[in-house]
Amino acid sequence: MTQEERSRERHLTVAPFRFSRGTIAAGLGAALFAGLVATQAEAQTRFSEMPVARAYQGCMALARSKPSEGFEAAIAWRDEGGGPPARHCTAIALVGLGQLDEAAQRLEKLAQNMNGFGAKERAAVLDQAAQVWLRLGDGTRAYAALTAALKLDDSNSALWVRRGEVLARAGEYWDAIDDFGQALDRDSGTLDALIFRAAAYRLLEVPDLAADDLTRALALDPSNPEALTELGMVRRDLGDRDGARQAWLAAINAAPGSAAAGTARAALQRMDLKPQ
Repeated sequence: MTQEERSRERHLTVAPFRFSRGTIAAGLGAALFAGLVATQAEAQTRFSEMPVARAYQGCMALARSKPSEGFEAAIAWRDEGGGPPARHCTAIALVGLGQLDEAAQRLEKLAQNMNGFGAKERAAVLDQAAQVWLRLGDGTRAYAALTAALKLDDSNSALWVRRGEVLARAGEYWDAIDDFGQALDRDSGTLDALIFRAAAYRLLEVPDLAADDLTRALALDPSNPEALTELGMVRRDLGDRDGARQAWLAAINAAPGSAAAGTARAALQRMDLKPQ
């Protein structure tokens, strides 16, 4: 494979490293401070007059659905003594308003000043800050936030996977592999870690180790389109064109509208256009 072909393939096949645990809006909507649900009508009243659990859920619902109103309500709640839940809601509203840099900074500051909350909650807020930094394309700040989160909660396999993804996107594949390995040490069934580590091994031209991880991944989820797409890449690199085609077609059949299926279709097209 020529250098130009390698460059095009890297652009095409690095797709597994894409932060896939839901959108920012959905991910940042998780209740870190409470577990009760408020109706939209309740969310529009003064949150300082509610129990904290219900106020937090109501504020977060408003911040997600109507960020401008949510921001104003969260600020008022904060000024009336809403504490960390109100400040968290304010940051989430800023995400919805597109003020990503300010939101990320506020989330980082919040994680440092969450009096009364534990390390896991602080780490979760830092993880959210990292996701916002990634929306801004700032991998350095995302890496720093995730490193700080891991110092607080290094048992969380998802944090290791997330930081590994940041490293992989930066081309630091061996370091990414280390982080994916840390995730698997904590939970051997972490499917993302297996698939992402396989992609990193393949990009480092270690296809045997990539194939081993994909075997484990497909044992956990035989129809996983990302694992099947990556398996096709590994088989192609090993010269097994028929095996690659089979894996890519399986990925497309498993989830026709997925990003993985799109990658599989593009890989099939490229392989069909390239002379044997």
